[in-house]
Amino acid sequence: MHVAVIDFDKCHFKKCRQECQYYCPPVRNGTMTVDFMESGYPEIHEELCIGCGICAHRCPFEAIKIIGIPERAKGDEVHRYGANGFVLYGLPSLEVNGMIGLLGQNGTGKTTILNILTGKLIPNFATEVESRETVVEKYRGTYLGEYLKSIYSGKLKISLKPQYVDLIPKHFSGKVSELLGQYGDNAKKVLEELGVDDIYKKDVKELSGGELQAMSISAALMKDADIYFFDEPSSYLDISQRLKISRVLRELSSSKKVLVVEHDLAILDFMSDFVYLTYGEPRGYGIVSNAYSTRQAINSYLEGYIKQENMKFRDYEITFVKKPPEIDYSLTSLVQWTELKKTFPGFSLKVNEGALRTGQVVGVIGPNSTGKSTFVRIMASELQPDSGEVIGSVRTSYKPQSPDSGFQVSVLEFLESNLGDRASENQFRNDILKPLNIEGIGDTAVSDLSGGDLQKTYIAKTLGKDADLYILDEPSAYLDADQRMVVARMLKRFAENNKKTILVVDHDIYFIDIISTSLIVFNGSAGKWGESMGPVDMRNGMNIFLKNLTISFRRDQNTQRPRINKPGSRMDNEQKKNGEYYYY
Repeated sequence: MHVAVIDFDKCHFKKCRQECQYYCPPVRNGTMTVDFMESGYPEIHEELCIGCGICAHRCPFEAIKIIGIPERAKGDEVHRYGANGFVLYGLPSLEVNGMIGLLGQNGTGKTTILNILTGKLIPNFATEVESRETVVEKYRGTYLGEYLKSIYSGKLKISLKPQYVDLIPKHFSGKVSELLGQYGDNAKKVLEELGVDDIYKKDVKELSGGELQAMSISAALMKDADIYFFDEPSSYLDISQRLKISRVLRELSSSKKVLVVEHDLAILDFMSDFVYLTYGEPRGYGIVSNAYSTRQAINSYLEGYIKQENMKFRDYEITFVKKPPEIDYSLTSLVQWTELKKTFPGFSLKVNEGALRTGQVVGVIGPNSTGKSTFVRIMASELQPDSGEVIGSVRTSYKPQSPDSGFQVSVLEFLESNLGDRASENQFRNDILKPLNIEGIGDTAVSDLSGGDLQKTYIAKTLGKDADLYILDEPSAYLDADQRMVVARMLKRFAENNKKTILVVDHDIYFIDIISTSLIVFNGSAGKWGESMGPVDMRNGMNIFLKNLTISFRRDQNTQRPRINKPGSRMDNEQKKNGEYYYY
């Protein structure tokens, strides 16, 4: 069983010789497997296609994919985006009790699932007909059928927290109080529960990414609904805020249906009771697994294999090590700094003296609004400290927290204009572009990229420059869990192989665990003051960081992945007593 998928953004039928049709074996034998529509674009008739893949191989723009589909998915088509478009197989049932998680690669159908379950998209079951009556009849006698019937009739009320919160200021102007006031008079109380009541009187256009996220979550919580959907609620939030959000959503799930799409595996593990996995070929097809306990689902995801369904969807495992890496003091010192101070109206930052060594990947962790981004901007020479100095002349390459999407050129043109000949070098293509799958989006305009693809494009741009110190501010934002692990390992290899130093600011514990050889830890009062410590080794850094947050992590017996302990549990108390908050 296979599907033929055409990426019409890549297909330039006016610039080719119609190789997809010319070289097709069935066409040569008189069967019109590949036809051309009135628009000029090709259409591959799957019922006639033999799955040889010659059209995909011959297409000069790599616009065609012939993809094998597991037999178990046959007949379970839920929605298809036109002929030769993405196909979704299966849907989660919301029948299970408790908090429901949805985990999978970007491009495997999670947004389609949310659109169907919220009633925004009517499934067409891979036909040309979209009918609510057909949907209700298809699922008649099931919980899903009754659910969708109630959605279509308006009997069930929906609340959705969207994925891209950074777009909010483009569509709304005014105070946070005015925006949230549309949903009720309890805005201050909800903001207090999330620990962000100080944004109540702020203008929406002044909010940081984390504050926009908290405001968006608050708006969703304030709505009187029967079922709540949260699409990537942890993006831009620090770990303390992520835990607060998790507790609020768990409490909500005791009386309401709650489904969350989340890529931070530690947080998904902490908040969810059951998880559905989506897997497949990004932008080609996606399959929804059965529901599993959170531990089972996340371990299966890391292993790339669902034992209960005998389904292998990745050819490698994502692994963790329990023993922390040691700092290699034999490495050459790259840059040092004395005690640095920087003040802004209402905020002061103190950076204690430290140094970076060649070949290190240093994680920068701590609460939001305590000076992490200010510190890396000083290191990137974008800001000057009020006192103290950075010692050593180093070339820096810097990826900001929020990449600019306002470019009307293709991804490859964007990289070529910033990197010159470097963008086409074989080593750069093999080490950076291929792991990030940049060539797959090369013809797409930067302005049209998804959040994850925009992030990958800017990571490639940052690493493509010839520098001594590479600085990446929240590179995991909008990346799925797979992509985060790929980026983490790629950055680590890049530092080791090229003897380069990398500073990474991030809030995803798994990402920081895999990528870092040492840590700089920030503490302070959000928006008022911040102070740094380090670089220190991973064990001490994690202990300092997690002690400030009063949380601890145990290790999963099978995968060694870190798991957040329940506060006050035996393991939590034992680890805190021993002063071992992470490596235990």
